[in-house]
Amino acid sequence: MTTARDELLAKVVAHYAEHGVRDTSLRSLAAAIGTSQRMLHYHFGSREDVLTAVIDAVAGGQAERIGRLFDEEPDRTAAGDLNWRKTVEGAEVFGALWFELATHAMRHEPYAARLGEVMVAAQVREFTRLYAERTSADKAARLARLTLAVGQGLIFGLLIDRDRQAADAAVEEFSRLVRREFEDAGGDEQTLG
Repeated sequence: MTTARDELLAKVVAHYAEHGVRDTSLRSLAAAIGTSQRMLHYHFGSREDVLTAVIDAVAGGQAERIGRLFDEEPDRTAAGDLNWRKTVEGAEVFGALWFELATHAMRHEPYAARLGEVMVAAQVREFTRLYAERTSADKAARLARLTLAVGQGLIFGLLIDRDRQAADAAVEEFSRLVRREFEDAGGDEQTLG
């Protein structure tokens, strides 16, 4: 069941995804999405609270989605390919907003503090869990951070140059490198992509 708050948040996220956050006030945001500043205050509180809700909406479930995808798909290569496709689909809509909010976290804006958890820590934990099924805990943690860095870097580049073919080829190469790492260690030959 969708609540009034959920519907309002969807409008806020869509607006920010299209126009960016910038220094938009609650008054101008309300006017842009066809509501009142009072309604934004009622459902969210301050501008910072709105941005916290946007962060959760855009990035909050990413680690859980990754975990479900790999838990449901036994073929790690197929799961990795699907994860990449879904990540690109999401980035095509929310990528610029995601990276804009990341700069807020880099500037230590209090409302963006959670972004470190949802964009980095939670995903590193999930990839570590998945890799630890095939290698040592230390190596799994290093590969998890590398996987996240490669994925985020490729998405960043893709959003700028729109060269999907080059990004896909880079993901395939990275998958081969990870697969070789497991083969050399005598582990599972499937990779996370």
